[in-house]
Amino acid sequence: MEAIELRKILDAYDQKLDQTLRLKNTSMDGLNLKKSQNSTKKILRYRIAEVVVFSLMALMIGWNIAENWGKTHLVISGVIVHMVALVALTGSIGQVVLLRQIDYSKPIVEIRKKIELVNSHELLFVKLVFLSAPVWWAYPMVAFDLFLGVDLYAYLESGFVVRYVVVNVLLIVPVLWLFQKLSYKNVHVAWVRKTLNFLTGAKTVRAMEFLNDIEEFET
Repeated sequence: MEAIELRKILDAYDQKLDQTLRLKNTSMDGLNLKKSQNSTKKILRYRIAEVVVFSLMALMIGWNIAENWGKTHLVISGVIVHMVALVALTGSIGQVVLLRQIDYSKPIVEIRKKIELVNSHELLFVKLVFLSAPVWWAYPMVAFDLFLGVDLYAYLESGFVVRYVVVNVLLIVPVLWLFQKLSYKNVHVAWVRKTLNFLTGAKTVRAMEFLNDIEEFET
């Protein structure tokens, strides 16, 4: 019995060691520090631009809500879109902070982990799209009023509104389930990986696979 237990311990140790060597070798082979530094600066400019854009969006939508205070359908639509804009803004600010924290004098695996967190940023927007599915009507409602001065709700039939609300309420549970499943922790699941690859691209999927490997190793 003791020999069996000892063998299990040794096998677990070998597996951990293999993971460590694989992660380090992958990092060393695939990461040119100078190139990564230049790429990081470029991405940082993009993320700062995102912060500016989402800040302007949040301000415009906030102004639109204030202008239409008293029109329930426009206020609700505005609040929904405003919340999405704030989540996107928060995510972009977090990316800027993360990019500024990358220290190329640190161990290579630590650098790689932060870079892959940056590379997986697209997942945030995919999740926002899925979360917005049951309330997608809020976007055209706000856009028509904000840019064209048209209250779209006035042109909708009451029967259509009722059917739409019922269908989209039914979507809430499956959308939340899918939102929870689309995570780097589930990237090893075939359909999750294929879905993420289709929606975000191979680069984002590779980043999530690395993050999942790192997390499994650290635990």
